[in-house]
Amino acid sequence: MDKTNKPLGIPTVRDRVVQAALLNVLEPIFERDFAEQSYGFRPGLGCKDALRRVWKLLGAGYTWVVDADLKSYFDTIAHEPMLRQVEEKVSDGKVIEVVKAFLKQGVMAGMKEWTPEEGTPQGAVMTP
Repeated sequence: MDKTNKPLGIPTVRDRVVQAALLNVLEPIFERDFAEQSYGFRPGLGCKDALRRVWKLLGAGYTWVVDADLKSYFDTIAHEPMLRQVEEKVSDGKVIEVVKAFLKQGVMAGMKEWTPEEGTPQGAVMTP
């Protein structure tokens, strides 16, 4: 697969429902460990919240703003280390199997199908 063209996963309606249910199970487990200053894909937080925080810090005398975006991060996440981290917090084997299934779902590129060895499917409900 050409890494310059990010494959976009377009889940079926059924997969979207399952992913939304999975998100409802996993999000509260992992949300409490996220850094306070992290705003991307967080429930109830968005760009305006990040801007308010920057504005407040500028008003407090801070003069530097750091914005980091790791190139191709979601495309290169190693499955096994990520799954081990999920398994540290989630003991339900069926939930783990569903996560694995979504990570290993086939991707169509033109008329060819391939199975990713790394990364998460872009465009999926549970990707973030």
